[in-house]
Amino acid sequence: MLHDLELLAPAGSMDVLRTVAEAGADAVYLGGKRFNMRMLRPEFNFSDEELARAVKYLHQEQKKIYVTVNNLYFQSELAELKDYLCRLADLQVDAFIVQDPGVAEICRENGLNIPLHASVQMGINNVQSALLLEKNGFSRVILTRHLSLQEIEAIHRESNIGIEHFIHGEMCISHCGQCLLSSLMSQESSNRGRCRKPCRWTYRMSGLEQGGSDEPQYYLAQKDLCLYPYLQQLITAGVSSFKIEGRMRSREQLAMIIGSYRRALDRLRDDPDNYQPLAQELKTLEENSIREFCSGSLFKVTDKGDIGLDGRREPAWNTSARKLTALGEMDFLTPAVEKLSSPARTELTVTVADLDGLQKMLMQEVDNIIITLDSMRQHQHKIELEKLKPILDAHREGQPKIFLETPRIVTQKDIKAVYRLKEWADSSGVDGFVVNDLGSLNILKSERWSLWTGSGLNVANSKSASFLQNQGVERITVSLEISAEEMKTLLAQQLPAEIIVQGPMTAMITDLCLIQTALDGSPDDCSQECMQAHPALLDEHGQAYKIFTDYRCRNYIYYPQERCLYPYLQWLAAWGAKSVRIEGQHYPPKLLTRVVYIYKQAVQESRAGLRINKEGFERLLQLFPNGLTGGRFSCQHDIKVIE
Repeated sequence: MLHDLELLAPAGSMDVLRTVAEAGADAVYLGGKRFNMRMLRPEFNFSDEELARAVKYLHQEQKKIYVTVNNLYFQSELAELKDYLCRLADLQVDAFIVQDPGVAEICRENGLNIPLHASVQMGINNVQSALLLEKNGFSRVILTRHLSLQEIEAIHRESNIGIEHFIHGEMCISHCGQCLLSSLMSQESSNRGRCRKPCRWTYRMSGLEQGGSDEPQYYLAQKDLCLYPYLQQLITAGVSSFKIEGRMRSREQLAMIIGSYRRALDRLRDDPDNYQPLAQELKTLEENSIREFCSGSLFKVTDKGDIGLDGRREPAWNTSARKLTALGEMDFLTPAVEKLSSPARTELTVTVADLDGLQKMLMQEVDNIIITLDSMRQHQHKIELEKLKPILDAHREGQPKIFLETPRIVTQKDIKAVYRLKEWADSSGVDGFVVNDLGSLNILKSERWSLWTGSGLNVANSKSASFLQNQGVERITVSLEISAEEMKTLLAQQLPAEIIVQGPMTAMITDLCLIQTALDGSPDDCSQECMQAHPALLDEHGQAYKIFTDYRCRNYIYYPQERCLYPYLQWLAAWGAKSVRIEGQHYPPKLLTRVVYIYKQAVQESRAGLRINKEGFERLLQLFPNGLTGGRFSCQHDIKVIE
């Protein structure tokens, strides 16, 4: 195995590519001018002619070239994406690095036999996700940087897929693929290569019972990753490809970094029994880094020590929060009757977080109820499956249909809970599951119940939907990052699509306990502050990003405004939405009942071919004084487009 180790380097130009190859990289990853995760800096991407030269050069040097095709793609981009993939295949690149499973579907349909590597943005956290990808033609997974050594080893032991891991460079504090903060705040999506780095802004902490600093601090600014001291442990855990971050780094810096890791891996290969990391090499890496280093999640959960809280070594970013504008009465659009004359049978789905919410929704005549298993400590309730079973038995094969939603994040250490859920489901009356990761999907797929996807899988095009439908999924939750124009184009593909039309939007999920960070505490000395406090991060405009904590102590950071697509319900129905969903798990019972009543009336009016009443929208504006937003859906809307 030691002779099969790969040192994988980034390159943003031909000069850098030659430099890292000469410094000892076994393979190089890079992006073209389209469809990759560095779209804000096009000068660090390769033209088609440069790609051809890069392939020729690296293959002459007996090295490999991997091309990043790792964006989230919209329906309108698929035709051009297919042509681009075919051109790359003709160049004989050695692999595609992929975030959107729609790329795999395009490759399958067009007979492109290029190896597929699952991007870190795909959020591969557990062995079942790896097994599903392996079964669907992927040869390698780039694991997230939120796994321990033991979890990495388990994924390697229980699968045959290649394991790649980042060992050096900048880190995101958010779980991979689950950050919408840049997308919602600036309309520039981190999942589409245009992140504006809101995790590198300063925030103030509010709402803590025990005080804490009121000074602006860099609560989300994680230190850089450096795993130079732990290469031997990573090899033992099963990592075979060691990846350096930094396609925008200078050739000099990359030459130094690649050289240090090359020498270490060579010494490991030549004399593994006597290998020791060299203190001088580590010192050189530290002296040439802007930020301090951390070891990610290899040995512990991310904590305050992994954050550059004071910002002393944080580079300046020319981005900042914007003052948000909320929806108002003038945002209610009345569609032309002739445009929407055909009544549509759109279902209404409601998400709840406890048995009380379930009981209330059973009396509301909604079509589907989703019970989320991402219970939050602040609500001080947690679903007990044994208490749920009698309710399900009483409604077996009745209306509404009842689904359980798996957590947004399921790492290897969490996966046993999904297996237990499947065992419980075998004797329950549950109608189905809503899954947010590929691992939960792989475990729970069965002919005995329906499978839907949640927003965690971020589906934005029909090819991604087809990939999931081929795994047994019956209904797709559409990405929150889609504009009205893209939504119309997507729904024209006649997908079984559900649209989230109301509720708080999770902007980021992180393992970091922000409360303990603010209180200068350690994770081992938990104050349980989250059980009574109402914490929030405040940006420079005083806009509050509420923080909720689940029972695994993960933090969920919410956008200041709630999503509301009530003004657009009639268009969604006319375009073919199968169902619309209210995310009501954070609403008190009285508020949830009011919101559901408003939407239920609107859905009934739509089914009857009537115009939706503006009064419902006015009531929603009154119920949510902190502001409602259409988010990405309405920020680009144009009447001529969406009609």
